[in-house]
Amino acid sequence: MTNSLRYWQRRYKLIAVLLGVSPYLAYWFLEFSAGPSLPSEVWQSVALVTAFWSLNNLLVLVYFEYGNRTIKASVLQHDNAEKAREIAQRDLESLLNGVPYMLGYWDKTLHNRFSNKAYANWFSVEPKTLLDKHINALLSPERLETAMPLINQALNGEHCEYLVKLKNKTEERPTHILVQYLPDFTDGKVSGFYAIGQDISEKYRAEQNLILRTKLLELASEIAHVASIVVEPTTGEVQLTPEAQRLLHSTNETFADLGAFCQRFVCTTQQALVEHSLRLAVQQQSSLSIEFQTSDGEVYFGCSGESVIIQDKPCYLMCLMDITESTHAKTRLIEAKERADQLTAAKSQFVATMSHEIRNPLHTILGLCNLLNDQCDTVTQQDLTEKLKHCTEDLVDLLTNSLDSFRLDRGELHFENDEFDLWSLVYNLSNHLYGGAKNHDLELRIELKGNIHRHWIGDAFRIKQMVGNLISNACKFTETGHIHLIISQLSENLLQFTVNDTGPGIPEESVKNLFDQLAQSTPSTARLYGGSGLGLNLVKSLVEHIGGTIKITSSEGSGTSATLHVPLKPSEKKDTETLKLINAQTIQLAVSHPSCDKHAREMLECMGCKPVEHGAALLITDRTEAAHAHLDAHPDHRALILPAAGGHLQTSPHPDCSNRIFLVQGPLQPAVIVKWLRSLQTTASGKPNLSTQTEAPTELVVLLVEDVKMTRTVIKALLNRRGIKCIEAENGQKAVEIIQAQGDTIDFVLMDINMPVLNGIDATLQIRSDYRYGNLVVYALTGEDESTTTHSRDWSVFDKVLSKPLKMPTLEALLDTHRATKAPEPYSQQ
Repeated sequence: MTNSLRYWQRRYKLIAVLLGVSPYLAYWFLEFSAGPSLPSEVWQSVALVTAFWSLNNLLVLVYFEYGNRTIKASVLQHDNAEKAREIAQRDLESLLNGVPYMLGYWDKTLHNRFSNKAYANWFSVEPKTLLDKHINALLSPERLETAMPLINQALNGEHCEYLVKLKNKTEERPTHILVQYLPDFTDGKVSGFYAIGQDISEKYRAEQNLILRTKLLELASEIAHVASIVVEPTTGEVQLTPEAQRLLHSTNETFADLGAFCQRFVCTTQQALVEHSLRLAVQQQSSLSIEFQTSDGEVYFGCSGESVIIQDKPCYLMCLMDITESTHAKTRLIEAKERADQLTAAKSQFVATMSHEIRNPLHTILGLCNLLNDQCDTVTQQDLTEKLKHCTEDLVDLLTNSLDSFRLDRGELHFENDEFDLWSLVYNLSNHLYGGAKNHDLELRIELKGNIHRHWIGDAFRIKQMVGNLISNACKFTETGHIHLIISQLSENLLQFTVNDTGPGIPEESVKNLFDQLAQSTPSTARLYGGSGLGLNLVKSLVEHIGGTIKITSSEGSGTSATLHVPLKPSEKKDTETLKLINAQTIQLAVSHPSCDKHAREMLECMGCKPVEHGAALLITDRTEAAHAHLDAHPDHRALILPAAGGHLQTSPHPDCSNRIFLVQGPLQPAVIVKWLRSLQTTASGKPNLSTQTEAPTELVVLLVEDVKMTRTVIKALLNRRGIKCIEAENGQKAVEIIQAQGDTIDFVLMDINMPVLNGIDATLQIRSDYRYGNLVVYALTGEDESTTTHSRDWSVFDKVLSKPLKMPTLEALLDTHRATKAPEPYSQQ
């Protein structure tokens, strides 16, 4: 029909033209052939017929035009419908091929009537190939055996499904397909069924993982004794999960409120507190963490809670955990810690007691060494005495390092922040350096580089201890070459101490382990050189505690350099009198030993003096005969005589020059130079300059209170050799009685601390309580090391604290102070 319509539509224009011109052609033909013979009436009839004929043709043309338009509309509608059907068919196929399902339709004869691309791919064919195929030709016998019972159910009008597990060679994990059969009804009868397949591999694995995790969670909860409890915030109802029921041994799944829950499971003494905490947390929807003991007292639970949303409803979830074992372990740990603290306290007391008991004999030996040294007649005897003294000092240093390492580990080591004189510190370090050197031919040098502040604020003892350990190491390992101590100021608040030596050096692989406790550079070091391995570890701990650093550079066979950076605060103290005394003072140097000469020159320059080779009125030398000859030639000159390179002062009497000679026992240091220059000022002012050869010093009376007889003997001998009258007392009670009896004749008291009957602090308090002797000077004598003499006890009752053994410079300074107070004229002597 469509083709015929289109045929007549193509010929419409030709018909329309013929119909339109045919009346006029007939009229013209008649007029041409018979026009003259016909009357006018006939022509009128012919014209009328022609007009009617034309009108009739016009109506036919209108009819044809209407029909043409109708045909066009029909054709267009038909074409559009076919196109729309084709587009819809393609869209449906595309849609069905794009869905994540396998879709197929089978009629009741089990022939395929439709399938999308995914469904056809399942059978490894194209959709067109699958069309009209029987199911037996597509499925394997095994698949048919599984599928046919379900297909029969679908043909009977039942909806059924099953899971197919496919193993793909290209994939490690299998593919899981869920197949559903849906019956198709026509007029109430089953005409076929739809087969729908869906790849649920990810969903299947997720479900399996969820099941596994749920089982693992249940197992973990059971093993760890953890359970969950849900509280409804509005009603307060408490619901126990199965795990909570097992954990709490409860047959009830719910409780009316938190009060009933606490009454059932919490011990009586904790019920009120636990219930209040739980209610407050639930009401405020806040976090919770609490522990409680069960009502039977055998189990401990830890409970933590948070506000959560469960099935779109706000709930409060509590997690319950059995902490019985951890609670018992914590209790045992606390008890063990208390026992450990008691043992540590006992150990600390034992260490303190042993420290005191060990130090007393060591200090006595040092005091005896000082007495022997004063009475030695030969150089050999003096040398042996010095070696004995140095060995004893090494023992004291080892004991100090060991105790400080112990205190530092326990956090009991104290650091001072007092003002100190760098010159005095240098003097102590120089004593350590000169006394510890193995060989007198070693070049020993102390260098103060640049313009360095003299007064600082910090812990002078700790600095001396740290640098002293570095010097001890250098002296121990260096037999030839040199040992240099270089002190410089890097910034306003930072001092640098560097110790260089020419010892055997340290292997590079061992340098990084030097700061370990008890470390030695090589296994043979301890056997060859000795040492405990505590020094550098202690130095590093001390310097890092005050914010400093230590660095050691060395290589085997080329010596070692140890650098210590110590942060300090400069003091604002200025000794204007000393600065005026030494300012631009010209001094002639004539020291034989090169290192001693260099040390003396650098020290004088650092102090602000001008060292020259000749032509000055002041002479510093280590040759006694040369000094005598110089003074004989220059009656107005003065001389300071140093010990020789071996460390011993060798002098011979010279009556004519005795009042112009200043003798030094020990290495040159700024304090000695200042004292010498002050003695020269005294002579220039016309006051007597007393020397060791002239007038006797003013007699002083000292009360010595010490419970150890040997220590009293040593201190008394030292005092007597310096013209001091010494009264002895073996305990504090005896000292109080002596003061009450003859206190007016006593100039000062040397008081030991740890004594029987009455200790030194209580004895001093009793002395101070007597108004007559409230201002009597009392010095504390302690066998403790210097690190504890300013903080571990109440020292405020004493005028000053002195460490045993009494050092010669300290003793001389005390005597000079009291002599100057008692004598009518000031006394100056080295």
